[in-house]
Amino acid sequence: MQDTGGGALEFDEVYRLHADGVYRFCLAQVRDAPAAEDLAADVFAAAFVAYDRVRPEPAGLRAWLFRIARNAAIDRARRSHTRMRLLRLLRAETNHYDVERDAELRSDLRSTLQAISRLSERERLLVGLRIAAGLSYAEVAAVTGMKENAARMATTRALNKVRHEVERHE
Repeated sequence: MQDTGGGALEFDEVYRLHADGVYRFCLAQVRDAPAAEDLAADVFAAAFVAYDRVRPEPAGLRAWLFRIARNAAIDRARRSHTRMRLLRLLRAETNHYDVERDAELRSDLRSTLQAISRLSERERLLVGLRIAAGLSYAEVAAVTGMKENAARMATTRALNKVRHEVERHE
């Protein structure tokens, strides 16, 4: 990793480390792969412009980046006023194609997405940050402005709602 003396990473390293997580978060928010790619590009463009001025410390970098992502998603939702699909992420990790397994996974994914779509906007945000983006509860709290324990409880409740809804339809 490159270092610029103050502990801050070069922006290309920031992008390399966080592009996948930002994309997954954007996908969870806009529910459309091409739109998520555009949104993630907007996030990194905004981050690039601000990076030399802000120079966040490595410990706070993810939270800073995901605050930008959250704000970009909110701005996009305000402009578009449309809802799109959440995820189209189903890739077999095995080398062989198993039709039954694929069908079962697609069914599970569909049920999960339907359950997530019934959550409130706040709950979808929390699930997106925690699960799709892989943020810690502390980072979720930093992005949303919540206390860590409140973020943990609210996220857990949202995930329990999803789990209950999926189990109910099995």
